[in-house]
Amino acid sequence: MHAYDAFLAGPEHSLNLARLQADFNLEFDSSCPPVAVVARRLEAMLAGDQCFAIVAGNGRGLVGHALVTLRPTIYFDGPLAVLDELYVQPALRGRGIGSAFVNCLLQELALRGSLELHINVDEDDTATRRFYERHGFANNFLGSDWRMLLSYQPLPPTK
Repeated sequence: MHAYDAFLAGPEHSLNLARLQADFNLEFDSSCPPVAVVARRLEAMLAGDQCFAIVAGNGRGLVGHALVTLRPTIYFDGPLAVLDELYVQPALRGRGIGSAFVNCLLQELALRGSLELHINVDEDDTATRRFYERHGFANNFLGSDWRMLLSYQPLPPTK
């Protein structure tokens, strides 16, 4: 993969994953908890079976990551997957690393028995939408012309 190896990350990669996530959020001017907090959360998540991450590195450090969360669903026996994050350092985009992430995570999801992957993309992020469309993702059900939309509501923190 262009001298970058993609592999399944473990809890021991949490700090590096958190740093990549902070870079991602900074690039897109999104808020992000402190790296230490994200690392702690990722370590706990990756130690369980409801989350996995794929990372790419070149021997000198990690250059990108994909984070997938899993949950039960009533529609099939395997987990429903959500791609929470996919990030490649800006200088390395266009080299196939993102595509390698998608291929690896689809293989991992097949091993885990998942039959559906959800990805949320901002409407104005046309480059990212085209990237996912090239990999077979759509924002409508097969045979339908209406778009799927995501609605959300921030909830107050619990005490």
